[in-house]
Amino acid sequence: MKNRYDKIMENIEVTPEMRDRILNNINTLDLEKTPNKVIPFHNYKKYLSIAACFVILLASSFFLHNLISSRNGAPPQQVVPVIVEYSSAKELSKAIGFTVKEIQSVPFTVETIKYTAYWKKLGQIQYAGQDNTAVLRMEPTDEDVSGDYTEYTSIKSIKIKDDNVTFKGNDGKYMLAVWKTAGYSYSIQFTNAISEKEMLTTVQSVK
Repeated sequence: MKNRYDKIMENIEVTPEMRDRILNNINTLDLEKTPNKVIPFHNYKKYLSIAACFVILLASSFFLHNLISSRNGAPPQQVVPVIVEYSSAKELSKAIGFTVKEIQSVPFTVETIKYTAYWKKLGQIQYAGQDNTAVLRMEPTDEDVSGDYTEYTSIKSIKIKDDNVTFKGNDGKYMLAVWKTAGYSYSIQFTNAISEKEMLTTVQSVK
């Protein structure tokens, strides 16, 4: 094996030109150069900074576009409030497109009344007194409009005129009445429970 290697090496001839070219290539070779596939961590920071600048530029251009549009007379987008208060039942009814009925008799002295529209489709009238508060809600829907999903222990269904009205409360006293009639859903809710007779009188007085 060794003899064969020696014979091969004897037949290899390196000219001066070949030797100079090989040495030159070795001298110019950068043995400490980092491979292209390895990206130093500081380069990531540089790329993140560039990306952040790009996002800021996009946001700024969007803001400037809206500002220029508004100065050129383009109408700004209007946000419609979902809850609006009015000064009377008449104004509330006009705002939501149907006549909101009112409670004519509550079992306490009323000090303030608030008229509120929700999403321009639900009318609410709040009767507040020193000892209690009653809230009447009305909306053209088949859903429960009370927003009260408490599990009451006292539940009673009563026929008032042609409507089935459900009273809900605890220990024989009631805080909530719900019913549907003529395409509308109604609810009356008290802060403090009242008697069955008082709830009946309150519901009957809605006109």
